[in-house]
Amino acid sequence: MRIPFLSRRRSPRLLVLGLDGVPFSFLQQRLADGSMPNLAAVARQGSFRRAESVQPTVSCVAWSCYMTGQNPGKHGIFGFQDLRPGSYQSFIPNAADLQSPMLWEILSRRGKRVIVMNVPVTYPPREVNGLLVGGFLAPRLEGATWPAQLASRLQKLDYKIDVDPWLARESLDKFYEDLRRTFQARRRSFLALLREEKWDFAQCHIMGTDRINHFMWELYETGHPTWASRFVDYYHLIDEMIGEISALLSDQDMLLILSDHGFCTLKQEVNTNYWLQEQGLLVQPAGPRPRFEDLDEQTKVFSMTPGRFYLNLKGKFPRGAVDNQEADELLRQLEAGLRALRDPSDNSPVISQVLHRDELYHGPAAHAAPDLVAVPFDGYDLKGTLGQTQLFSRGALVGMHTYADAFWLAQGVKLADTTPNIMDGATTVLAMLDEEPPPDMDGKVLAT
Repeated sequence: MRIPFLSRRRSPRLLVLGLDGVPFSFLQQRLADGSMPNLAAVARQGSFRRAESVQPTVSCVAWSCYMTGQNPGKHGIFGFQDLRPGSYQSFIPNAADLQSPMLWEILSRRGKRVIVMNVPVTYPPREVNGLLVGGFLAPRLEGATWPAQLASRLQKLDYKIDVDPWLARESLDKFYEDLRRTFQARRRSFLALLREEKWDFAQCHIMGTDRINHFMWELYETGHPTWASRFVDYYHLIDEMIGEISALLSDQDMLLILSDHGFCTLKQEVNTNYWLQEQGLLVQPAGPRPRFEDLDEQTKVFSMTPGRFYLNLKGKFPRGAVDNQEADELLRQLEAGLRALRDPSDNSPVISQVLHRDELYHGPAAHAAPDLVAVPFDGYDLKGTLGQTQLFSRGALVGMHTYADAFWLAQGVKLADTTPNIMDGATTVLAMLDEEPPPDMDGKVLAT
């Protein structure tokens, strides 16, 4: 079905640059040491705020909240993997599963022309009034763009959807080169579209910041003799792009740079389904590659990454083992056990909060939400992989997401003196463009 686009009218322009997983505290250090002068120039003229993410702190959930202005109970994305309704079948949700209109669809219907590049959960592409390139879930560029012919145009610029994160497990040198090559093509392509196309709203997403933070954050924090400086060098490239973008904007244009979550060094991965097994609440499926589909009626609780706990309820799941009468007591037992969890290396508590579904989610999709979300202290990454044989472990990742250290930086408009949340994105963007946000949005308007 085609979107009925309205005629365009004169209005301010806004450009948004999304830097996935970049912490406010990290940028403060870069401003202090002068290593990101173009970012500093924007900060001197704008509003720079520490911001908050969502729970659980997952990029696809956060950016879905940003672009819909709604909580997951309305838009329907709860994690990088979710469950098919009424089953144990896990799947990776994409734009086809998003149950709410995206910001750029709303703008398109109101006559704005948009350019949207690489934002998570935008594949498969939906029709917009302008250009759209799907995010990192797209398997290839063909089929990931609106209109379809945009793909061949980007191929000539060597555009690439995402880096290959598996390269980091093979060689940091190969991974770093792939990061640089992918970023430079993204930068080249976005700037070309800005120069060659008419637009009212444009957004480019840099996923490489999240990728490098996952595999190199600890090396940066500990001052590794080689990789600490090369890590910062990658951010110099980001700063150069900010300078090029700023040079293309007029005094009347607005700029918003933001991240969806912060980052910290990963101390331990915590295997939550192994913990449930130890508590007698889960029976691990047999086989070398156990699946959620193989859970049976002996399991009362299971978990999914990161820190999402589901009661195996009768009537909700095919082999449900928990009835409504015992659900509340089981939730209390879970919460108490999670709060008591300690790191054996130094007796540090692992879980800072345990949040119930109704505290986080409301809306027509809330029935699919986890029953509990465990929020870890920074450094503890909660993993829901089945078949693990120990509670604490370490893998290839050395950095993890944090809730409270994201950032917003706005130029051309003043941000309210409050802490932004990623869910405030769509409402604030619409207000910056003199558009009224739809009444079903949960986010606040932070532009004053």
